Amino acid sequence: MDLELRQLRYLATIAQCGSFSRAAQVLKLSQPTLSNSIAQLERQIGRRVLERGRAGARLTEAGEILSCRAIQVEAIVARAWEEMQHAKSSAVGPVAVGVTPVAAAELVPRALAQLKKETPAAAALVRETTHPEGIAGLRSGELDLLVGPISVYPPTDDISEERLAMDPFCVVVRAGHMLSAMQRTSLRRLQEAEWVLPSEDSAYHRQLESLFTAAGMTWPLRSIRTNSMTAMKSIVIHGDGIALMPRQLVTLERRAGLLHAIRLDGAGTRRALGLSRLVDRELSPLARRFVQIIRQVAG
Repeated sequence: MDLELRQLRYLATIAQCGSFSRAAQVLKLSQPTLSNSIAQLERQIGRRVLERGRAGARLTEAGEILSCRAIQVEAIVARAWEEMQHAKSSAVGPVAVGVTPVAAAELVPRALAQLKKETPAAAALVRETTHPEGIAGLRSGELDLLVGPISVYPPTDDISEERLAMDPFCVVVRAGHMLSAMQRTSLRRLQEAEWVLPSEDSAYHRQLESLFTAAGMTWPLRSIRTNSMTAMKSIVIHGDGIALMPRQLVTLERRAGLLHAIRLDGAGTRRALGLSRLVDRELSPLARRFVQIIRQVAG
């Protein structure tokens, strides 16, 4: 069976647009041409790939499989073209690494510095992302690796996780804060504190919720919430609020004397940082070397 990439691209576009008419506009095709191409695809595989109705077009089980693979193939072709363009300029790579804010603060920059020292021609793409978006990037082929917290979401057969380091949560306050002389504390001692916390759309939020639950506390409602780690740190630096953050995330601010980290006692106050990758995809030589280096850096 010879499937054409063009047909798969059309199918994925229909799925994204939700209808043949909108997909035809995006693809700059006539609707009959698009319909004929999908009909030909369905004849080739002997199964329907789309259910058509008043609400638009919806993928069948077979369509889901083909659409997912189409997105992956598109990403792989784009990556191959990008690598060839780099090769023309005597560059190596690029290696595409997804990072969560914690990994972006210390671990990945140190690994990249070592990689560039060894291979000056190496190119890299570092994309800050959430864990779900990073996993989607691995599956689509847009990312080679994802560095960040692991063992947060249920495991899946297609993604492998490798632990690199343990990173403790700490209570973070500005320099000169009334708590800045403390070296260690517990959440229970901070029930009346003014909190700066992550908003609901992150794995980080889920982890902190579990910490409050383990301490027998409810999630603080009188708080400032944000989906930006940078904003969290800045709000703490310029105000009297306190935050719970992984120690690596505030490395630079602690060195600069802007923030003070207080050791947090209690269950669940350490989390694993690690490397996630797609099980059945072979890494490029540059990506494999990056993996070796980040293991050394984390160790």
